[in-house]
Amino acid sequence: MNKSRNDLLLKLAQASPLLAAIGEEKSFTRAAERLNVQQSAVSHRIRALEEALGLTLFERTTRSLRFTEAGKILCSAAIESMSAWQPALDKLERSDSSGSIRLSLPSSLAMKWAVSILPKANAEGLAISLEVRDDLVDLHQGEADVAIRFGVGPYPGLYSIRLTQCQLQPVASPAFLNHYPILRSTDNDEKGLLATDTPLLSDRRGEVDSTEFSWHHYFSQIESTVDTHAPQHQFDRADLMLQAAISGMGIALGRTLLIENDLEAGFLEKVGPPVNMQSSYWLVCSASFAETKRFERLRRWLSAEIKKKQ
Repeated sequence: MNKSRNDLLLKLAQASPLLAAIGEEKSFTRAAERLNVQQSAVSHRIRALEEALGLTLFERTTRSLRFTEAGKILCSAAIESMSAWQPALDKLERSDSSGSIRLSLPSSLAMKWAVSILPKANAEGLAISLEVRDDLVDLHQGEADVAIRFGVGPYPGLYSIRLTQCQLQPVASPAFLNHYPILRSTDNDEKGLLATDTPLLSDRRGEVDSTEFSWHHYFSQIESTVDTHAPQHQFDRADLMLQAAISGMGIALGRTLLIENDLEAGFLEKVGPPVNMQSSYWLVCSASFAETKRFERLRRWLSAEIKKKQ
């Protein structure tokens, strides 16, 4: 053998499907049909492999094919090699299209929206495992398969797709609004919201980060005097703030996907006009996971569920 061992191993690996087919079919013709190639191509590749090895693998006549000892050894090894690759490919296909998807998302979004739609995912045959975290997971290190993030986006180094644009919408409980009829009488005119000295509830993080999830941004967009409308009660999480509003503590600053379920259930009512935000919900993951069927199924399903709320 006048070739390096690595070169020969590479040639044998490339020839394994052909050698396995010949070993099982005992015929160049049937092996060619099985692999959907011309018989002349089979003969050419075997001759090239024999030259590289410096060995005769098959003794061919017009009517029969006889295996040499070297041919028996290599065909047997090729069959064994191919039998190992088949289940590996099956496993790879299953991992691409099935299996539980680890979805990371903030606690407020999980509590106020995602948990309510999980049964629908199961009904669609989509297995989702929620990874609830308010800090950013490292998707490259496999801390989750995919994440929903709220912000301006996109996110460098990650595959990012916008799920939906967001709006700010003040909300309060019906019981709370019964004590302030002016908030209802103006039919969502901002004057009703500004005319009463009512307690405002806010998410502490949103008031200081760059997402525009703040009363400051809200009042600036409806051209109010911002300084006279500072929040009176702040919470570490938006879902806690909204729960406080449901209990009648004041007017909470809601946003897209966090308030729709409570509005439909009658726990909250809208107060004042909605305001657009630059921030959106983004579905982010590694570039490799974005190429899988599981990601595409998740993306389509999430987009459809969000569209139902709009």
